[in-house]
Amino acid sequence: MPGIFPSRRFLRMLFPFVAFLPTIAGALEPVRVVATGGRIGTTFLYPAGPHTSFRQRTPHRLGGPVAEIQVGFMDWMYTDKTETANNLNEVTISHAWLERDTSGQIVPLTFGGQRQLVLPMNSATPYWLSDAVPSTVWTGQTLARDEIFWLHVRGSVPTAGKLPTGTPATFSGSKFITYAPENDPGTIDQGGAVPTIAGSTSRIVGLPLIFLGRFTGPGHLSVIGIGDSIMDGTGDTANPVPVISGYGFFNRSALDANGANTIAMFNLTRHGQTANAWISPGKQQRQRPFLKFANVVAEEYGTNDLSSDGSGSPTAILARVEGIWTAARQEGVQKIVRTLLMPRTTSTSQWSNLADQTPNTGWGTGQNRDLINAGLIAARDAGKVDVILDTLAVLGDPTDPSRWLSNGTNKYVTSDGTHVSPGGNALLAPHLRSALLSLSVDTNRPDYTAWSSTIGWQGNDSSPSADPNDDGVTNLLAYALDFPPLGPVPPGALPAAAIDSDTAGGPWLTLTYRENLRSIDIIPIVESSPDMITWTPALPDGVDTVLETVSADVDSDGSAALRRMRLKQSPEETHRFMRLRVRY
Repeated sequence: MPGIFPSRRFLRMLFPFVAFLPTIAGALEPVRVVATGGRIGTTFLYPAGPHTSFRQRTPHRLGGPVAEIQVGFMDWMYTDKTETANNLNEVTISHAWLERDTSGQIVPLTFGGQRQLVLPMNSATPYWLSDAVPSTVWTGQTLARDEIFWLHVRGSVPTAGKLPTGTPATFSGSKFITYAPENDPGTIDQGGAVPTIAGSTSRIVGLPLIFLGRFTGPGHLSVIGIGDSIMDGTGDTANPVPVISGYGFFNRSALDANGANTIAMFNLTRHGQTANAWISPGKQQRQRPFLKFANVVAEEYGTNDLSSDGSGSPTAILARVEGIWTAARQEGVQKIVRTLLMPRTTSTSQWSNLADQTPNTGWGTGQNRDLINAGLIAARDAGKVDVILDTLAVLGDPTDPSRWLSNGTNKYVTSDGTHVSPGGNALLAPHLRSALLSLSVDTNRPDYTAWSSTIGWQGNDSSPSADPNDDGVTNLLAYALDFPPLGPVPPGALPAAAIDSDTAGGPWLTLTYRENLRSIDIIPIVESSPDMITWTPALPDGVDTVLETVSADVDSDGSAALRRMRLKQSPEETHRFMRLRVRY
């Protein structure tokens, strides 16, 4: 039965219990990146003077038929080496809504049932998700690949505050503006362009965000790009306006030559970043949690690790990128595409010809760059990555791939000898797109059916809702909590509720539960209620609601983690209930 969480004055009289309930409505697809246009923050914006309010409208094109949509927001940015939280102020999103381009229909976004989302300052939380918007709320045809949804956001920061930015807002119809709050027209949940506001200032990037959801079935690509300025698209500001996926060859590869047949993508790249920084726990802790939303990762690190003088160790660099691949596999990424390192040269003729290019030290034929590329190919042959994208076949000189391709035109494929020019990105994008489309995803995936096939049922009912040994735990719950469905429940395997008066900031109401790390078709949802009638999801905000990993590998076999949800106890409450719901 639901757990009773008393205030401290009732602690000696009552003992907390917990209910765990399945929601069975057919297997779900996992939450994935389902559209284009999302990316992490790249800088902080300090609005000038009284410009403490902001509005945003950005387009996101679906990568397949979608059963539900969910948007995540962030309050941190990534310098060239270190994740940096907003340690100055909270950021308030007062209203957010989606606009369906084909019909103009508006659907509000909510956060735990509320319109407002407050992003707490100085938090290590990587993202805050909206409530899921099911496809049934949209009228007309089912949500299809290539459909465009406009995300609208209205919010504010305190005076002299700041907010992270990163998502492109330069495409036709998109906009991000800051303005004085007294000039806000007060309009919400309206389609079309951002309203004209007196004294507003337009910016080229908006809030960092990730556009998530669930596809209606398996087999659709959800791709996350990991890399430095090469994949980030530095130098590609001339990207055509109709392309609403972003800059650079990675983002360009989301669409075909006609701007259609979308691949869903999220940009986790950053100018100046290194593989060494990515795998360093002291410098990054927010990026890895995004990987579970992808079935494919495209990874491109090494340029900055090798450095302009070629002094980086090939052995060390290969070990670093392998650490990224390992992290991706552990988060459920099915396929990895790795690029070859491109040339790095100087030129006396704007890279217009071969003869006037000189490779940097360590970047010439047979030197460190080639050693790294050979190691990458060997890693593919060993099954550590699935595809090597031969960037040199497209952008390298056919007679000397340590130099850039040239045709007599200044800056034909490189803008500065290191970064890819707009023309070079246009050439490379279809090459990456072909590699991505060659991949088959969601085959042999870890779901209930695969788990059930490993169980010796001995004639017992193997359906998710069945309880063949009458122990009060359905097969689905045994699967979700990762223990055998027919034998006795292992000690400590069921969710446990408690009151924590020792952890700072408390007292806390806690629910500790196991999570099957090898499943992709279930969602554990912690809910709370003041009366056992109205239940709401406990959405971690890093302040009053905290989700912790007690053990990342509780059985020492990589199959399950032990999580703990902490809710700050309100002094006014005499009791509260918590439960774990498993959605399937």
